[in-house]
Amino acid sequence: MKKQKISFSHQNGTVDGIYINVGSGSPLIIIVNGHNGFYNYGMFPYIQEGLFKNGISTYSFNFSHGGVIGDSDYFADIEKYDKNCMRLETEDLLCVLHNLNSNLLDRHSKIVLLTHSLGGVPTIFGAKKAQDEKIDIAGIVLISTTKTLNLWGKEMTDEWTVNKVYYKKNNRTKQDLPQGFEFLQEVLSSETTWNVEREVKSLKQPLLIIHGEKDEAVPVDHSESLFAWTKETNPDSSLNIIPNATHTFNTKHPFEGASTELEALIKATSDWTSKL
Repeated sequence: MKKQKISFSHQNGTVDGIYINVGSGSPLIIIVNGHNGFYNYGMFPYIQEGLFKNGISTYSFNFSHGGVIGDSDYFADIEKYDKNCMRLETEDLLCVLHNLNSNLLDRHSKIVLLTHSLGGVPTIFGAKKAQDEKIDIAGIVLISTTKTLNLWGKEMTDEWTVNKVYYKKNNRTKQDLPQGFEFLQEVLSSETTWNVEREVKSLKQPLLIIHGEKDEAVPVDHSESLFAWTKETNPDSSLNIIPNATHTFNTKHPFEGASTELEALIKATSDWTSKL
């Protein structure tokens, strides 16, 4: 298995990623990380390896304003992190999609998007924009995904509104990470401009929605709502609740090894992708 580092640049900055190619004509899954995620986070390199073994190529990338540089797992660029928001993450995904036919990537039989947690918001909105641009996406895998951008609670958003920034401690790195002003505006417009329900109902491709039964961060009802919304317009979508699985499918960062639940996630994704 050959891992290749590939970067794409656009008006907002640079998207750095890891490309694992099975070969020409294989499916390609583009992996979109969640809030505070990055391509080397926990289970994601293992997911790429597992999909490779099942004949699926992958490209997993860091957001241009995610704050993590290269192979690091530390938020080193706080100035960019402060500016990060759903608009920028959506545009980063579109940058990757716009480069599908570049010399840097092979020709693949179909394109699938896969995302985790809050990464579902820019993925869903990016997929709709790609749809409007006639970019062919065969399907979307939503893992432990949120049904709304407004997850933070009134006390936090009130303080965020007053100060124009909210410092949220990252339990892993112990950094106080600034949630910026544009991100706040998006959260406050979660029922209008950034309405996930409306966008999901507008998508034409099927969704595979996977959630851990014991997710401690995003309750299962988020995926149940997403499934109800997509079934209205896309009967080929499906919901898979994995028993005993947590938000990261019983794995940690730094990665300490796979779990039965993570293997179930990889198998479900591989089987579904092969049938698209």
